[in-house]
Order: sequence, then structure tokens, then C-alpha cells
Amino acid sequence: MTRLRKFALSTGPSILLALCLPQAMPAQLVLYDNFNSKNIDPTKWIGWQFYNPDQREAVRELVLPPGGNGIQASVKGRRLHIFERDDATTTDDNGSNGDTFGLAFTNPAAVTEASFRVTVNHAEAVACSSNPSQTVTDAEFRGNFFNTDATPVSQIGDVVGAIAITRAPTDTGRALRVVGFYTRCGDQYCGNQTTLGVVVIGYVQPGEPATLRIKWDQPKHQFVFQLNHQPEVASPYTVSDTTPAVFPYKFVGVARVVAHCTATPTAYTAIDAHFDNVYVNP
Repeated sequence: MTRLRKFALSTGPSILLALCLPQAMPAQLVLYDNFNSKNIDPTKWIGWQFYNPDQREAVRELVLPPGGNGIQASVKGRRLHIFERDDATTTDDNGSNGDTFGLAFTNPAAVTEASFRVTVNHAEAVACSSNPSQTVTDAEFRGNFFNTDATPVSQIGDVVGAIAITRAPTDTGRALRVVGFYTRCGDQYCGNQTTLGVVVIGYVQPGEPATLRIKWDQPKHQFVFQLNHQPEVASPYTVSDTTPAVFPYKFVGVARVVAHCTATPTAYTAIDAHFDNVYVNP
């Protein structure tokens, strides 16, 4: 695996219809951004992307909903639109490349809990026939929450927590899997990660809005995940969590891993999503 960022996901089946459900929102969270401004607010967000030669197409913009204009726009509001397509590195069949693309919080260390509304309009993940390495794409919240070491000197030991709507080549049918997971960075670039916990929360259909929530519950040494009004899913961990993350970023956007591939047709991922109503802890 290259030094570009990766993420770990797992599989499992069940269907959850979230259409028309109101936004699930714990009372203690406060609105961070509903993206109703004309431009992306530079006091709240920084552009989040990495050098990625596999990225062939990418969009990050504020848009009106379909048919939204004029007075209607002030009623319906804008949304953050993110699209990304990545084609495989074709020089070899060794490992895979991964990255993330979206918007990062300007004060990430303060964010320990977040909720956001996301609609995945389309997601594709095509595997490589000559390389079994992971290929997957998702729309997500992700960030480094703490470090497992007492005196870290690099990102090694930072714990990455995420909640995501995902698509992998092994998925069947139209439903998109919703997962929560957290990993430990194994090198200074966090290119190699060890999975500490992963839970399948449910499923949504393409085009259905869903509200995702993630919380780092340090007093109980666990991550909490939630989809819409479904029951919270808690995932306890046993690693030390008293040291702040060395690289405490938090972001919303899309992510992908694409296997290197010399075969044709080659591996690729593509995802198109809208984000709205980001809430965080006070």
C-alpha cells in the first residue's frame, strides 16, 4: 500500500429504508454548517485532498437541490456536492492506493461528536481480476480522535474513527452498507492501519437521504454510531485513550481504495454524494 490514506470496511446484509425520516439529532449537538451560504465558509472548512494521480474526475461545490432557485432556494437550502472517480494504477498488481476528498474542520480537536445528512446518489466499485487487494468507496465522516501511546512522536498510534455509506465490488443488489469503524495508524503517514473495531449499522438505498452520527465516548472508552432513528450502536475498545491525537484532523467527504491493476478492464471507483446539516458537540 502506498502512503496515501486507506480505510478498512467489512460486509454483511440487511435493509433499512430511511426515506422521509426526519433528521436524528441528539439534543446536545449544535448546527455547524447547513451549507446555505453562497460559497464554502472558509472560517469553518479547509479543502481536504491529497496528491492523487489516480483521480481522474472530482467535484466539490455548493449546489441547490433539483429545481431549487430564487425563493425556493432559501426554503430548500444549498447542499455540499462531492463527486470523485479514481482509476487504478496500471503499472503493477501490487497493493492499492487510497485517499480522501472533501472538507476538513478548521478546529478538529474540538470535535468529539458529529452528525450529518448525506445522500449517496451513485456509487461504483469494480475489482481487479489480477489483484485481490481491496477496492472500495464511501461517503463519510472521518478523523483522528486520540493516540494510544503515552509519548507519541509521530502519527503512529493515532486512532481513526469513521462512519460511512460504502460500496465494494462484493456487494450485491442496490443497497448501500452503512458501517462504523475505527483503526490504529501503524506508520507516520497512517498508510498502514490495524482495525480495532467495525460494526455494520444498516443499509440505505441510492438516492435516499440518511443521517449518520459518530461519537467518541471517552469516559466509557467506546465509539458510538447511529443511523437515522435506529438504536445507537456502541463499540468498546481496550487501548489507551488519554493522549491527544498527533494529527487531529476531522473531515466530511468521500474516500476510496483502488487496487493496482494491469488487467483490463481495470479497477476503478466512482461516488456521487450530497452532504447537509452538519452538527457537532458544543
